[in-house]
Amino acid sequence: MKLTSKFVLIYLVVTLIVLSIGGYLSYHIIKDEVDSELKWRFMDRVERITYLIEEGHIMDDTTSVSDEDRNLTIRQLSRQVEPKVEVRDTMVWHERLQQKEPNLKLIAHRNVNNKSYYIATYGALIETDDITEAVTKILLWILGMQVIGAIGVGFIVSNRLFKPFRETLNQLKAFNLQNKEPIEAGQANVEEFADLNHFVEQMTRKAVADYKNLKEFAENASHELQTPLAIIKGKLELLTETDLNPEQYQYVDDSQRAIKKLSRLSESLSLLTKIENHEFGDADEVNMTKLIRESTQSFHEFIKLNDLSVQTDLTEDVMVHIHPALADILWTNLFQNAIKHNIEEGKISITLTEETLTIGNTGKPLDMQPEKLFERFKKDAQNTESIGLGLSIIKQIVDQNGYQISYRYNDGWHNIKVTFS
Repeated sequence: MKLTSKFVLIYLVVTLIVLSIGGYLSYHIIKDEVDSELKWRFMDRVERITYLIEEGHIMDDTTSVSDEDRNLTIRQLSRQVEPKVEVRDTMVWHERLQQKEPNLKLIAHRNVNNKSYYIATYGALIETDDITEAVTKILLWILGMQVIGAIGVGFIVSNRLFKPFRETLNQLKAFNLQNKEPIEAGQANVEEFADLNHFVEQMTRKAVADYKNLKEFAENASHELQTPLAIIKGKLELLTETDLNPEQYQYVDDSQRAIKKLSRLSESLSLLTKIENHEFGDADEVNMTKLIRESTQSFHEFIKLNDLSVQTDLTEDVMVHIHPALADILWTNLFQNAIKHNIEEGKISITLTEETLTIGNTGKPLDMQPEKLFERFKKDAQNTESIGLGLSIIKQIVDQNGYQISYRYNDGWHNIKVTFS
């Protein structure tokens, strides 16, 4: 839901609650005022009747004095009582509405010439239904104007007010570190938006600068490491051609393996950095079936050397939307992982459908928590030659392309499944 729509919705909900409370209070305030006015009118009527009795113009039994006083009752009491006034609500039959309606009734006891009189009158200046109807009409008019006002404010004024914010948001969506261009702060006449634009400009400038420095460091470190490693490797190979005793030869062999591992580590970290920095640009449609078949064939000698057997179940022409280089890296790492972490005369199973790619290999159970399998430098203790980055690279490619990856060990099989959709 858009910000303006949510603002309008909240505003209308609050308005509805306020109007409901206001309507309830308005009804009772108006009714109290009407009842108060009616009470004073009844008191004036009672005082007028008392005056007429004192002047001897009023009889001593139930009497209707005039048309105006048709709801008036005067009765002489048989005994002396204390003067008092009582006001209370009562229900009176309404001829026109053919139903009982709430009225206000005033009862007064008056002593005139040593005689006590009962004087009662009742009536309603305004019926409660009329008050309710009037209050409801007023509230509906107010609500209607509030709705029009909220829509006007939300979709006309707010659209102009939030224009700088939307422009900044669009710039952030289009921002790409690879372009190496920070977001320029736009003009805004609202202080908060101006602060936001300034902050975004400073943040993107720092991000671009950090990205450039990190990229240069990674490239320089990778390049500068390879040269001395190649020299050391060459020198060690020359050294193996000399007359070495078995102990010296073992030292050279250990050194060569360490150098190979260091070289692979440098290359893997460089590759991981490139993937994280989204340096592999536009994706394309890749025939995953063809890629797996060709790659598996190229590993034929390596598979034979390790006495492994490969079983495949591939759906024809499975097309996956991914950068071709990343697709190759993804599959190669998965397949190499299945070979490296297999057992002697082990098996590899490959299943490809339109939705998933599953690769399994025989092997011993993990001696680490499976959920840490895809973290950097997390590797099984049984594989000391591994640098612990292959599955991290796979996970990074999977995340970057919106896929899911899962691992499961069952009946001596390690299974990794990539879900494309």
